[in-house]
Amino acid sequence: MKMRMTLLLTSMLVVFCLVHEAYPFDHSSFDLILKEYVDDRGLVDYNGIARDRRFSEYMKSLESAKVDELSPDGRLAFWINAYNAVTIDKVIKKKPKKSVRETLIPSLWTSTKFFSTREHVVAGERVSQDDIEHEILRKKFKDPRIHFAIVCASRGCPPLPRSAYTEENVQARLEEETRRYLNSERGIRIDRAENTVYVSKIFDWFREDFVEESGSVIDFIHPYPEEEIAAFLDQKPKVEFLDYDWALNAKEPLK
Repeated sequence: MKMRMTLLLTSMLVVFCLVHEAYPFDHSSFDLILKEYVDDRGLVDYNGIARDRRFSEYMKSLESAKVDELSPDGRLAFWINAYNAVTIDKVIKKKPKKSVRETLIPSLWTSTKFFSTREHVVAGERVSQDDIEHEILRKKFKDPRIHFAIVCASRGCPPLPRSAYTEENVQARLEEETRRYLNSERGIRIDRAENTVYVSKIFDWFREDFVEESGSVIDFIHPYPEEEIAAFLDQKPKVEFLDYDWALNAKEPLK
């Protein structure tokens, strides 16, 4: 009898594990939203997303997600998607005219609470984008490529991708988005006459992440750009930082 009970419990545990592995958190509705409302430049149709019930249902699903039950890559994909979805939802609700950093004074963009207010429940906790970025993604995963995956609703950011991250694709996608950003004028520009490479302000704000990973900003960057820029980096140019474009990444004004 004891042996049969042990076998039964073992079988139930195996079935539980198989079911758990077979059903990771479902990001498919967010994937469809991104495909439908984000264009090839990363510009977002926020008005369209606001009208689509699939997005509100996805936001609701984030609230009760059991993130601890996911694999490491599943958790990484979950938190990247959560950051991007929360940012989209805040834009829809706050309706900034030109920038998420705008103030009551026209054309004056300054520090903002857009990223720090805890207005969303994700995985049972009330969080802000800053919480997700600094306390979860940066602190727990220690992968500087996340800076090219989370999107701050601004044109200086990496473009919002047209598909969601998943457990299966997150590592390849992080490489892809890092390479894409570092082969764009948002990421790198070179001035041969001045022997200077201009890189995104991201490398200034989060320098410690890139230094910890690769030893220096340039050493992190070097594997990603096209051959011509990589060869220029070998000449040890001066490093300067590009101005960051905080203009809203919207296709049209918010209604």
